[in-house]
Amino acid sequence: MSRSGFGVIGAPVLFIGVLQTMEMMLSPALPLVQRDLAASPGALAWIFTGSLISSAISTPIVGRLADMYDKRRVLLALMAISGAGVLLAALAPNITVLIAGMAVEGVWLGVLPLTVGLFRDTLTPERAATGNGLMVGVAALASALGLILAGPISSALGYRALFLLAVAGVAAAALLAWFTVPATPRAAGGRVDWAGGLLLGGGVALLMLGLTAVSTWGWTAPATLALFAAAALTLGPWAVVELRVADPLVDLRLLAGRTPAGVTAMGVLLGFASFGLVVALPMMLAAPADTGYGLGADTLWIGIYMFPMGVAGTVIAPLVGPMTRLLGRRTVLVLGSALVCAGTGGLALWHSSPWQVMAAVTVMGLGASIGLTAGLNAVASDVPGERAAGVSGVVFVAKSVGGTFGAQLGAMVLASGAVAGVPTEQSFVDTYLLSAALGLLAVGAAFVIPAAVRDTKGGRPASAPATEPAVPQADIL
Repeated sequence: MSRSGFGVIGAPVLFIGVLQTMEMMLSPALPLVQRDLAASPGALAWIFTGSLISSAISTPIVGRLADMYDKRRVLLALMAISGAGVLLAALAPNITVLIAGMAVEGVWLGVLPLTVGLFRDTLTPERAATGNGLMVGVAALASALGLILAGPISSALGYRALFLLAVAGVAAAALLAWFTVPATPRAAGGRVDWAGGLLLGGGVALLMLGLTAVSTWGWTAPATLALFAAAALTLGPWAVVELRVADPLVDLRLLAGRTPAGVTAMGVLLGFASFGLVVALPMMLAAPADTGYGLGADTLWIGIYMFPMGVAGTVIAPLVGPMTRLLGRRTVLVLGSALVCAGTGGLALWHSSPWQVMAAVTVMGLGASIGLTAGLNAVASDVPGERAAGVSGVVFVAKSVGGTFGAQLGAMVLASGAVAGVPTEQSFVDTYLLSAALGLLAVGAAFVIPAAVRDTKGGRPASAPATEPAVPQADIL
């Protein structure tokens, strides 16, 4: 692997891994934050809500900027902004400043669509597919690793160490990017649709805020319904604006194509299925053994039981490209969704011992990683080059919205089946079966995507040699 090749894939992947790990480590450390900053439970929730909303707003905007400008500069700017947010959170004297820092940090999620575009511009299709796989796989591994590292690090060094370690990791990723990531050509013409961005950001923020408030207010509370109504009233005019402007932030006509629409639907459904499970499984594992279904696990052991999901996703994701060339694109897309369905369905039937849980989450990790990686590869192959990052951004926002909705619905299913405030075994089984059903719907969405790679205007088939690049090719293999 050449030095430039290491940077093209290594810098954004390191950046993603560092911040994903930090966010996962922060959740178990919330009691320490509450004690140190005298924060209320409602304020603590805003640590994640603010980050979630800012990421939902910034991701499509960053994706469009990446389509229009030098992706190296956009990447470095994103690293600088996110790093500043993490540093602000590390030094926060009160909970308000910490929430503000995490809101700034949340823009890092925009690196995901940016990276899809960067790989497309600087690597051959086969190497870009490998890079997309590594990006998805490392994110999955970081999620699992964060659960294991949270307790030991925060107990020994305090919760501020989680932020400071992340600052160091972001600095290392930025340094690597500065020296190794090549510049990419600016797209011919175009501008940022700021009006569309404002409406989309506002609508998605209202929707996410409504979803995260469900656990406090309930689905039918007037405040919840008002937020959902405001989201609809904002996203409706946004769609009108996007259809009328010459250079939209999100090309809705392009998004309605079979590949973008199918991959976006898969993102929503896989996010829904995955996060519905993530809410339920830790609760079940932590339940006392005398319940007949719990394992009495503490935070460390919960992370250990779920760790195979991250490892499986990391191992399989870089192999999705070769699998696609061997089995065909649609087969791989269907396989990913089917494995999510099988993993969650299996957990509903067998969850009485650690090995059964670990086997189920391994299957699910394989499926989620295969499905998302294959979907991103399909977007990179079928969508015109000047829109690839923007469409990928929509996919990630869709996955985030699906995940938030799934988490709230999963919590509602658990609460509805609780006895004396404790979820019953059947309520956990119902949550897993719901996730399995959503995985089955994702199989249907995979059939919407064309089986063969389409050679669209400005795009290039994944199975064909890349056209002469505008920047030097990075030697990954």
